[in-house]
Amino acid sequence: MFQNNPLLAQLKQQIEANKEYVEGKVKASDKSFGFLECDKENFFIPPTEMKKVMHGDTVKAVVKREGDKASVEIDSLIEPMLERFIAQVRYNKEGKLQLAVDHPSIKQNLPANTHKKVTETLKNGDWVVAQLKTHPLRDDRFFFAQVTQFICKESDNFAPWWVTLARHEQPREPVANEKSYELHDELEREDLTHLYFTTIDSPSTQDMDDALFVEPIEENGLQAGWRLVVAIADPTAYIPENSNIEKAARQRCFTNYLPGFNIPMLPRELSDDLCSLVPNEKRPALVGFIETDLEGNLTKEANFTLAWVESKDRLAYDNVSDYLENVENAWQPQSAETKQQIDWLHQFTQARIQWRAKNALLFKEQGDYKFELNEDGSVKDIHVEYRRIANQMIEESMILANICCAKFLSENAKTGVFNTHSGFDSKNYELVKSFLLQTLATDENREALAERYSAERLMTLDGYCEMQRDIQDFPERFLELRLRRYLTFAEFKTEVAPHFGLGISHYATWTSPIRKYGDMVNHRLIKQVLLGKQASAVEESVLTRLQEARRQNRLVERDIADWLYTHYLFPMVEQAVEFECEIADVSRGGLRAKVINNGAQIFVPFSTLHDNKDEMDYRQEELALYIKGEKAYQIGQEVKVKLTEVRVETRSIVGNII
Repeated sequence: MFQNNPLLAQLKQQIEANKEYVEGKVKASDKSFGFLECDKENFFIPPTEMKKVMHGDTVKAVVKREGDKASVEIDSLIEPMLERFIAQVRYNKEGKLQLAVDHPSIKQNLPANTHKKVTETLKNGDWVVAQLKTHPLRDDRFFFAQVTQFICKESDNFAPWWVTLARHEQPREPVANEKSYELHDELEREDLTHLYFTTIDSPSTQDMDDALFVEPIEENGLQAGWRLVVAIADPTAYIPENSNIEKAARQRCFTNYLPGFNIPMLPRELSDDLCSLVPNEKRPALVGFIETDLEGNLTKEANFTLAWVESKDRLAYDNVSDYLENVENAWQPQSAETKQQIDWLHQFTQARIQWRAKNALLFKEQGDYKFELNEDGSVKDIHVEYRRIANQMIEESMILANICCAKFLSENAKTGVFNTHSGFDSKNYELVKSFLLQTLATDENREALAERYSAERLMTLDGYCEMQRDIQDFPERFLELRLRRYLTFAEFKTEVAPHFGLGISHYATWTSPIRKYGDMVNHRLIKQVLLGKQASAVEESVLTRLQEARRQNRLVERDIADWLYTHYLFPMVEQAVEFECEIADVSRGGLRAKVINNGAQIFVPFSTLHDNKDEMDYRQEELALYIKGEKAYQIGQEVKVKLTEVRVETRSIVGNII
């Protein structure tokens, strides 16, 4: 009777047209209710509606307004929070399998079963990968998941590594080794084994991919410059382009360096043995000859060749630095030739550092935090390591070698894997200008600085470098840290473009082919040029994978570090340990403080900073918190923080400002 009633259909259309729809992301609370965060307004989600959704779901909902209160009724699912996810096994009282999702804001356990390919007998606490199979909004049913992969037992000391690698779908095993390896050379190699190459690495390094030889260039009996010979391991000599190893390297893209061990991009037989430039062993290499004047300026185009080389001495960073810094009872070179190479390389490095300070940009010294582990994977200690002179010697040589590679490829191959960085994000130029003028300008120089920091000027490499030199001696770090938020990300490109972060017009890495797939690609291109062949265009898919793999590796490193920090700091809560920190971020929820001597990140909630919320003002443009109109906390500021809570299950560290 009502099935085809036009009046009823019209009434339904009117009701539907009068509904207010919104789209947003679900945010769960510690209670049974939640909130729908939309672009312009947030809405209350009552407990009955929260049963249909999960924290992080993107949904469409109908707004219900009663006076000044507004809530939503969930209409449909746009995108679920969970698809593939990490969880721990939890059996309920009836012995039925449930999964505790490894996410700090997802509290409910999900009923589940196991896929037939999972052969392990699962026990409480085991770590697994699972797939969400049903969703109340998608299937008109309850939440239900399926275990698709066993990761490790809860008691596994290396669970932080295995769980994190599984989360980011990264391999935990090296690439499978081949039965044998054959050298594939189309060009005859030059014999350079007579040159006194040396390597400088950490004592534990096995995959040594660079060795250096340096000597003065003399003219009319006087030193006129330097000749640097850079020998780089040549894994592409052993790896056919369509081989399984090549395909695996293309997928991995990088050696994954984790606390305690690494997961190599290539089989260890190649990375740590056949290709590694170990001392007193003849090795195939791609070699670059580079010449500069005494001020560090390049005086001619670099020359590349295939060669045989033999490292004469294996040196360690700290030993060489101790020697050059005249540390008491320091290590001394064991031969006159090694001593000469160290001294010459030191002099060459000083020239290059001065060249970069004048013509490019130098790195700000930050220090690297290193985990010292016990055999069971627990954290024994955390050290901060700074770049010493020996590290800089290798760094400067590699930077110069990569500049030369980029110029060679851009001129001869017309393609390559180029490392680029375009400085500030294009949408931020006016914000950058405004911020710099607010911070640096006076009445006398405002007009000049407005031109100096214009978008047109900052878009150029010279203008960007000029601005960075302006702020390098600024006494407060907040200026440098604030400007970082306006930067765009570094990119891989197939055409040469400036690298603003380095302050250099050409940059393409080729010095770590054992560890980086992009460097392998550049090796093959250099070889094609040397053979007189047409260089093969680099596929965009290679750049896409490099970009994604770099992002994944950084996330893996960060997530494992977060886990290890919580284990390391957990016993210190009872002792209420206090740390010297630097404010690394200021957001609406609180401060994030970095412990200076170990790198841990401690969250300080705003609620602990002042007892009257109305008197607090978070200013995003300054990354600062004002209390009663006065600036109280700002990014870059040093503060003292007392540890108050460590939640291992969510990898969160909380403290209070002292």
